[in-house]
Amino acid sequence: MTEQTDIPLRTVAFLDILGFRAKLFNTPLLELAHGYEKRIRESHFMNRPFDPTGQTPTLFKDHPSNLPWCSQHVFSDSIILVSHDKDIMSCMKLLVYAWRLSQHFMAFGTPLRGGIAYGELYQNPNLNVFVGKALAKAYELEGCQNWIGVAIDASVVERFPEVFGVIDKDEYPVLNDLLFEYAVPFKGGMTKRLKTLNWRWNLVVEKGTRSLFSDSNDPKVVEKVNNTLKYVEAFVQKGRLYVKDQSKLPVELRSFYIGAKEPPFEHGDDL
Repeated sequence: MTEQTDIPLRTVAFLDILGFRAKLFNTPLLELAHGYEKRIRESHFMNRPFDPTGQTPTLFKDHPSNLPWCSQHVFSDSIILVSHDKDIMSCMKLLVYAWRLSQHFMAFGTPLRGGIAYGELYQNPNLNVFVGKALAKAYELEGCQNWIGVAIDASVVERFPEVFGVIDKDEYPVLNDLLFEYAVPFKGGMTKRLKTLNWRWNLVVEKGTRSLFSDSNDPKVVEKVNNTLKYVEAFVQKGRLYVKDQSKLPVELRSFYIGAKEPPFEHGDDL
């Protein structure tokens, strides 16, 4: 008989690179692969403490300097993130890293769409085996959306009500902006109010937000971009795009700059 063991509970993110398939048919393979490898290598530096000396304000001061915020697994154009355990701090580490990762990939014209869920997950990284409801929910949520962005499934909110309850009361405006609630556009014209990872918050783009999206004649791509810009417009209207004194922010949340100039510089448009 098979020995019964407790099934681990984890926070899981499923992230997909939009437009990757089109690039496969329009970009020399080695050029595409080497660029992708570079983005992944760079992302590893974001998936761990930024200041091992502990001299800079941080969200997670007790986190070991040599341990990633969460585990990361890459399959073709999909990235899976898994929290180290079932606890709230591990969930927050994954959320913060996934948020920064979405900004990073946006900077290089490879935007991410994703879903994040909580629940059962069996994993054997040595054999690349990942099975469970959390992954299935995250995968399903990613595929339903019709924009560029990352949505958070209700399973995460229900598991950690102490975090999202505080956010809903607006007692912590930084978290409210980072995990911005929005009527997420779904395929087929439906919308669903969900918490999201707000990639626009504390992002400074030299040429402006609109410059992040290339022109396309594909109606489906145009619709995704328009839906994304509506999201940005909704957040811009809140008037809380940036934190004025970045030195007071934990290092994990400080401004991310996209541009050719040496930062800091001004954002390039009204979005």
